[in-house]
Amino acid sequence: MHAGWRQYLKQRLKTSSKFYSVGLEFKDDSIQVSVLLNDKQDIVWVKQHLLPNLDWQKHLHDYISQESLSNTPCHVVLNPSGYQIQQVEKPQVAEEEMGQALVWSVKDLLPNQEDIVVDYFELPAQSAGANKINVVAIPKVKLEEITDGVIESGLELKSIGILELIIADLVESSDEAVLTLVQEPGQEICLNIIKQGQVYFSRRLRGYENLPTFSEDELQMGVGDNLSVEIQRSMDYFESQLRQAPVRKILLAIESPHLDKLAQLMQQLTFMTVETLQIDVPHKEELNYRTSFIGSLGAALVQKNGMVNEI
Repeated sequence: MHAGWRQYLKQRLKTSSKFYSVGLEFKDDSIQVSVLLNDKQDIVWVKQHLLPNLDWQKHLHDYISQESLSNTPCHVVLNPSGYQIQQVEKPQVAEEEMGQALVWSVKDLLPNQEDIVVDYFELPAQSAGANKINVVAIPKVKLEEITDGVIESGLELKSIGILELIIADLVESSDEAVLTLVQEPGQEICLNIIKQGQVYFSRRLRGYENLPTFSEDELQMGVGDNLSVEIQRSMDYFESQLRQAPVRKILLAIESPHLDKLAQLMQQLTFMTVETLQIDVPHKEELNYRTSFIGSLGAALVQKNGMVNEI
């Protein structure tokens, strides 16, 4: 009875946060934190912080307390290494039975056999005769750890998403498809083809984990050629199998000191417009945008823009 009263009083005395939203990206070795504030004229990016992965729950709790962020709406995005995406035929079952059916559909396709939680998102276009969906599989213990840790920190957890869908929400919706190449430091490249705010095609490119460390000369010694081949294969599938109009633009979000040179090289090799993917948000003067912030900042902006693509 006493515990019930304490919980009741806690809810009654709960104060609203002066901050607009918090975005968290869970990486392999750290957690990126982006904080937005509503200054009545606009939504402003006011804080960016990096927390260590070791004992992250304590570090997050302390940071939330120190910065007076308790009760702020929070949106989480998972690093691509934290989940698997598998494309499977959509099971012909009732919606309430879909979760269990998808577990059985993807379990044998995953590299390990730990307990998983699954969700899915639809494909806007299908190859002839197909009825497939993208299934996202996350280790159950990891999802529970993140959920419990975020809630116990004092934040108001609103959503947990994946990087591919966060990127799709950030790209300006258009009838003309764009291809995005997004890479977190030390990770595979996430290639998406996005049209009208939706992911039409997605795959991960292996073998480019060290791309951010390459010099300008190394970029021109076959790396650009190999990457352009992967891009062309993806576009061929998008155009021929999904029967879509050609992609005209590539957006890059890769943490490299030679990103402009890489963009120039890709433009020469693909004969397409190549630009860097930027998040245009008002911010405090001392904050400078970096590609490594794209996940957490994109997650924080879900509170403003809503999540068009959900799992």
